[in-house]
Amino acid sequence: MTSPSTDRRYGVSGNLAMKAPCRVATTANITLNGAQTIDGVSVVSGDRVLVKDQSSSVDNGIYVCDTGDWTRDIDANGNRDFVTGTTVPVDGGTLASSGWFPTAEGGWTNRPRRP
Repeated sequence: MTSPSTDRRYGVSGNLAMKAPCRVATTANITLNGAQTIDGVSVVSGDRVLVKDQSSSVDNGIYVCDTGDWTRDIDANGNRDFVTGTTVPVDGGTLASSGWFPTAEGGWTNRPRRP
């Protein structure tokens, strides 16, 4: 049986309004390559990272950390993978327990999660 996270990422539709959680979200521009520390959290291969502070907004999105170049995760790698109201929860770092949604300009806005 697949996990709920896997079902949301590989399910029949990538345009779900609630994405699987990211381990951490960026707080500054980063290099999209290799394991590193983001917002005080060490990310390793396979971790989902919400990249939202790149110098070029086209580089923002949900990525999977890798020892080489990072790739956008399967549920966030196409033009139709985000719909109005899409929320991306973050589980770690100073932004833990926050939810983020994409803006039309390629940026991200914080949407506080209810306790």
